[in-house]
Amino acid sequence: MKTAAYKVIEGKGATNFAIGLSGARIVEAVLNDEHAILPISSVLTSYHGVSGIAMSVPTLVTRRGAERTIDVTMQPQEQLLFEASASAISASLKSLNL
Repeated sequence: MKTAAYKVIEGKGATNFAIGLSGARIVEAVLNDEHAILPISSVLTSYHGVSGIAMSVPTLVTRRGAERTIDVTMQPQEQLLFEASASAISASLKSLNL
């Protein structure tokens, strides 16, 4: 997924449409109380060992919004990459004094 944005840009020149579609899909799930599982960015609390930073993870979306994160089983390599992403985000926040 790291290259998904680049593929969209290569195909149409920007990611604006994809971002708009994602937002519209979330709104649709809320308005229709779908109980859909969507990749939603929120501040995590003990999600695979990560807390205090926002990352997109599978989340149950209802009329109340992002209801709760959904735990998924990760292979050891996936867990390492997830932790590396969390560390990179945390380092960026620290460099900005946030």
